[in-house]
Amino acid sequence: MTTNQNNVGFFSKIRWGVGSISIIIILIVLSTLFAITYKNYHNGFYLFLSILLAIVAIIIIIVKSSEIIMPINPTATSLIGKTGIVIKKIMPNKPGVIKIENQLWSAYSDDEINENNEVEVISVEGVYLKVKRKS
Repeated sequence: MTTNQNNVGFFSKIRWGVGSISIIIILIVLSTLFAITYKNYHNGFYLFLSILLAIVAIIIIIVKSSEIIMPINPTATSLIGKTGIVIKKIMPNKPGVIKIENQLWSAYSDDEINENNEVEVISVEGVYLKVKRKS
């Protein structure tokens, strides 16, 4: 692990969305209600449901805890050499927008490149792609 990954909190690494938390809360509440119902009526079916729902909640917690979000590295060199289409005009001193494989990227160039022209990625600098007109 890198230093940056160590500084990220546990709940930032896993995908705890509103849906996951809601399902776990509902399962725990239902499990508790079935346990109380079992205590009052001594029906084994309620005990079974209580234990089953608690086990499902525990499994969801374990599975969600094992999902680690890997940050996207926008400086990936896999974009170098790819071809894209200019969506928003690129000026020498003003970035534009290009589309590569259904993804939009901010791009700049030393030359003016109009919309609908093909460009080739020559480097990645931060979140910007440096492009040139495709020859």
